[in-house]
Amino acid sequence: MSKQRNICNDVTLIVTTYNRPDYLELVLKSIMRQTMLPTEVIIADDGSAQETSDLIARYAKIFPVNLVHSWIPDEGFRLAKSRNKAISIAK
Repeated sequence: MSKQRNICNDVTLIVTTYNRPDYLELVLKSIMRQTMLPTEVIIADDGSAQETSDLIARYAKIFPVNLVHSWIPDEGFRLAKSRNKAISIAK
């Protein structure tokens, strides 16, 4: 039996990440299990390696809402800049 899912209009969920695709995958799986979903999910990536990008691309194909990868180059700890970029592209 599949769950009834509702999408909250005008809600963007921003998830921050840096080189922990294992943790990010757990977060994405958790989001997919929710009955109330955001309009979109943006991954604010502070310069992770290719493995994270590959994971997001795989999940984007099966994700129940728009999944966006917002990436900045790895130039040290720039979490705020990464989050701000994600916020700027939120719909």
